[in-house]
Amino acid sequence: MHLHQIVLDAHDPQALARFWASLLGGTAVARDRGAVHVGAPGFPQLAFQPVPEGGAGGDCRPFEIAVADIEATRARAGELGAATLPLPAAEEQGSFQPMRDPEGNEFRLVLVPSAPPVPPAPAALPGAVAKARVLFTDSRGRILLVRYQPRRDERHWGLPGGTVEAGRETPRQAAVREIREETGLRCTPGRLLSVDWVNRSKGRPRMVHVFDGGLVEDRDLTGIRLQEAELAEWRMCSPEEAEALLPPVPWGQLRQSLAVLAAAGSGPAELVDGVPATS
Repeated sequence: MHLHQIVLDAHDPQALARFWASLLGGTAVARDRGAVHVGAPGFPQLAFQPVPEGGAGGDCRPFEIAVADIEATRARAGELGAATLPLPAAEEQGSFQPMRDPEGNEFRLVLVPSAPPVPPAPAALPGAVAKARVLFTDSRGRILLVRYQPRRDERHWGLPGGTVEAGRETPRQAAVREIREETGLRCTPGRLLSVDWVNRSKGRPRMVHVFDGGLVEDRDLTGIRLQEAELAEWRMCSPEEAEALLPPVPWGQLRQSLAVLAAAGSGPAELVDGVPATS
């Protein structure tokens, strides 16, 4: 018997499909009636469909993923929003790891001792993750920040936006989609304010694009409807308040973007890890 497809109910099929596509190195494709399918090499097709009315979701039977490096895969899954579960007492550390995806579905990483090591990516092809962020300001110079749902950092604030779906959209298109999905706001991004190459000690590097979202008014803010699976709250902040909330690299992106925004006709700023790039 050959398993062709695994079907999971999801409160947010698009978000859960993006998680699994990123973890497995696959591609998410939207289908009819809100369903999203993910295809990945060496893995049955995953089909995510909206939770039926009255359903709870997150109740699929655990399935196993064979990997050559459990710790690296566990760390990658954690970055994407998965939770690490305690090991059963009888299991040997490093050969098995139970986890839950962002909607509570349990899966298990199991070690394949004979699997060959994955060669490093060629230097010319770093496989960077593209991000799109949008800078909204109001008439008082305050900035719209959002707090993401806790992963490992309870104070994870940032500009609204998200990941560009590779092969399906541009950073500008991703900005429109992510803002609509996460906040309910409809925006037409203005000029590109900054581009930041972010090196990371774990995981792939990121290319972060920050676009001008324009001025927001009170009536816009009252229409914000957060995507609860992704965002916990939003706040209008002064630059000083934003500096206190943001980690150094996102604050550098915001600070340089504000400088470009204030200088008509300038930009975008070219950054590396939140600071101006040097030749």
